[in-house]
Amino acid sequence: MASKPKATVKTFKVRYSLKDYTFPTVVKIDKVCFDETYLHVTLTDARILSNLLKWIPSLYHAKPVEWEKYKINQTKRMLVWDPSECEIKEEVRIEYYLGPTNAEVETKEGTKVVREKKGTYKTSKRRK
Repeated sequence: MASKPKATVKTFKVRYSLKDYTFPTVVKIDKVCFDETYLHVTLTDARILSNLLKWIPSLYHAKPVEWEKYKINQTKRMLVWDPSECEIKEEVRIEYYLGPTNAEVETKEGTKVVREKKGTYKTSKRRK
């Protein structure tokens, strides 16, 4: 039986430290647009969040004309469709679509964490 060739491992010097990177800390809606498949939300920090309309049944089954009848709430964290103004009754909270995150949102009282940080994962050393 032939032995497997040994893999070569390349190492690279880390060019930038973690403190050199920018991480978003505030989640706020800036702009909203739709296409046939997605709801696209541009956040104030320039991130673009694209969610499948299939994930939001009330939007997916509504007419495209009705999609445009949303309002951004005062905190700029939620899209709201008022059933007295359109066929859709829905509230879409943007932070729910960001996934597990430590993103913060601004409130009148200051800044607070939207989601608590999950426990850290520990790795164990492989035994030889």
